[in-house]
Amino acid sequence: MSEVRGTRAGAARRSAPWVALVAAVAALPLVSGDPTITYLATTAAIYVLVGTGLNIMFGYTGQVSLGQGALVAVGAYATGILMADHGWTFWAAAPVAVVIATGAGTLMALPAFRLSSWYIALVTLGAAMAMRSLLVEFEGLTGGWSGLVGIPRPAFGSWELGERDVLWLALAVNVVLFVMVRTIVDSRFGRGMMAVRDAPEMARSVGVGPARMKLFAFACGGATAGLGGALLAVHHGLVTPDDFTLDFSILFLLVVIIGGAARLVGPIIGTLLFFALPELLTGLAEWRGLIYGAALLVLMVYAPHGIAGAWEKLRARHGADGTSSDAPGTGVTIEVRPPRGEPLGVELAGVRKSFGGVHALRGIDLTIEPGTVHAIVGPNGSGKTTLLNVITRLLQQDEGRVLLGTEDVSRATAERLARRGVARVFQTPRLLGASSLRDNVLLGAYARERANGPATVLRLPWARRERAELEREADGLLAGHGLAGRADEEAAALPHGEQRLLEVARALMARPRLLLMDEPAAGLTPRELEALGRLIRAIRDAGTTVVLVEHHIELVASVADVVTVLDQGELVTSGAPEEALGDARVVEVYLGAPA
Repeated sequence: MSEVRGTRAGAARRSAPWVALVAAVAALPLVSGDPTITYLATTAAIYVLVGTGLNIMFGYTGQVSLGQGALVAVGAYATGILMADHGWTFWAAAPVAVVIATGAGTLMALPAFRLSSWYIALVTLGAAMAMRSLLVEFEGLTGGWSGLVGIPRPAFGSWELGERDVLWLALAVNVVLFVMVRTIVDSRFGRGMMAVRDAPEMARSVGVGPARMKLFAFACGGATAGLGGALLAVHHGLVTPDDFTLDFSILFLLVVIIGGAARLVGPIIGTLLFFALPELLTGLAEWRGLIYGAALLVLMVYAPHGIAGAWEKLRARHGADGTSSDAPGTGVTIEVRPPRGEPLGVELAGVRKSFGGVHALRGIDLTIEPGTVHAIVGPNGSGKTTLLNVITRLLQQDEGRVLLGTEDVSRATAERLARRGVARVFQTPRLLGASSLRDNVLLGAYARERANGPATVLRLPWARRERAELEREADGLLAGHGLAGRADEEAAALPHGEQRLLEVARALMARPRLLLMDEPAAGLTPRELEALGRLIRAIRDAGTTVVLVEHHIELVASVADVVTVLDQGELVTSGAPEEALGDARVVEVYLGAPA
């Protein structure tokens, strides 16, 4: 537990400069007494609020939205109508505005289930363009071009909040939101969002539902935009269609990109640089477009991860101490914990899969007994990876049935199989490259964790205990793979062989009943290869069924209980290693016929 506390203390030290900067900026309008600075600071605080929601969507989940301005407009107009036209208080109108904007954000998410991120950007761009027209057309409700005027300030009884009080309110909301987002990002929900962003297939294989995560991200973006709109309405005292132009929507995306997407302080830094600073330097107003364009170009070339990302890279480069851990898998015994239930067997009956005119699987009938290491070998293009994808439901077969134990899972989803105890190691490592080694391993426990959203955000005791236990287990797996002391390093910095071992550690974190490994020995050194063989046998002995696709025949012969040989999508033979690998047909099609 002390190691975990030390890690969090280190994170606090790394965040200290940004906390000091934000505190200084927040204090400036409070001590200056200048109403202009107070007004700009309140506007900036509201923009940070909206940018934080977009950061969840774009930075952490990879969903590009150009429609945040439209959602802010929904929140602002809902608040204005309820307060100015119907006499509601701000405290009653703001929650309604948040609910309406959340619903609008959820509707915007529907295309995200089928479209890639940049097509979603076009859809949300259309929503932003349509919103302004709708505000003008529904003149009886929105006031048309004149907008809504006379929106009162928030009040407690007879005491109405002043400009500085509204600033305090906006700052308080940002503090609460910052803590909530930090908690979410540091939980399985944050890891799930980043998995959807970086490797959707891997996300499904560990139990993350991409559609659900995208919906959650858009709902968060809608909620923060709605609250930002409510605050903007009472801050300005009026709202008009001219407040919500296309530039207004693009502003928030630029704020996130410049500040640093997927960094908690990114929206704060981006707002200060892209909005607050130019507003203060009014003498440069006519040069603003040129300055923005040049700054954005420089940032994309020299700091593609934004200001916060560049700062993190700089600190990491100067903070490296040159120490390294033991070589992976050497001199360390990996403790393989028992699976979450009895080992699972697999039965394939008449499975066919084609890609256009290419027949990857041609009527495969295969039984994989529970509690065994079942190797699948064959030349390149024989259908081995396709077979694994069909078993794990990342691909839907064209014909045939797939049974997991006694259950027909022919129409099941990959997420459902992950919850049943199926884990996967991919042919090419699928990792959260910008995340730590510990977070990559913890992602494997996604389907195991029981803490729900409210328990996670509120940091309830039982949720914190579960998190601490999983962190200890993850650190143990890292140590077993020779990565002790490197848990906080970025996964992308690891060499290829260690990335493969990290993926194995993630799969073991799931404590699977069925583990499918696609060429795990690729890129490993002889010593790492020997350790992998011991590990696969230990996994089987602990009670997990292992399906191994591998070209390294020596490894297959040493660990497999059964070997199945495929060629051009057809099953050639299946049996004990010495029988299957010695079959004359196998020698001819895979090992090469003797001259």
